[in-house]
Amino acid sequence: MKFTKNTIMLDIAKRMGDNELKLYKYRAWSAFQNTLATLAADRTAWERQEISPLLRTVVIDMEFEDAAFPFALPADAIAFTDVWIDPSVANAWGGIIKRIDEMDAQRASTGEIAFMPAGNEIFWYNIGDEFRFILSTDMYKKPDADTGTPAEGGALSLEYVADPATLDLETAVVDISPYTGFDAEESGILPDLIDWFGFSSRFLYRCINDAIVMLVAENQVARPEEKAIDIEDTSGMGAV
Repeated sequence: MKFTKNTIMLDIAKRMGDNELKLYKYRAWSAFQNTLATLAADRTAWERQEISPLLRTVVIDMEFEDAAFPFALPADAIAFTDVWIDPSVANAWGGIIKRIDEMDAQRASTGEIAFMPAGNEIFWYNIGDEFRFILSTDMYKKPDADTGTPAEGGALSLEYVADPATLDLETAVVDISPYTGFDAEESGILPDLIDWFGFSSRFLYRCINDAIVMLVAENQVARPEEKAIDIEDTSGMGAV
């Protein structure tokens, strides 16, 4: 099976009993886009290689003007996967990093030594899209008074999942895919989500199956099973 917009719409519509695409043509595609975004944001729904076109990496250049460095996820992010030290990145952080939870972060902020980073450690945590990187008091120094240059700094790498809406799934493609190297030649075909973008069929089938479940649930809400209703005759003329 090909996984283009048209074939996905047709597959979902047929499984909903609409072989001629009269009822579910656009609803099927909308439901698929919905489940694609939902499952892409669910870290338990995929292995990294299954959604490779959505995985992006940014370098966080930490400059500690005080003991904590803030960072916000890019606007196109719907989830993040990990933060790590990449030795190949210029100015990579030379110490160690450790993730903590919000409770430990609060205790560290009160000065409890046992919950504060020490030596060359950086503790980090996030609340939604907002990240905080906490430098140990052993390393923190106030910025240079003359230049304002932070005394400590370094780079970390962060991988996140981009919104599937950033991919153009509906415009015909030609030439070589920048994602997989697939050659569409000069035919101007709709991009296949496996051949062109590099999604896995397992992940796409799960999106399709969940889209069908969504449509069935919507139908039950919009058109619940009709029940016979007896209407009392108050006209005195008897039942018609």
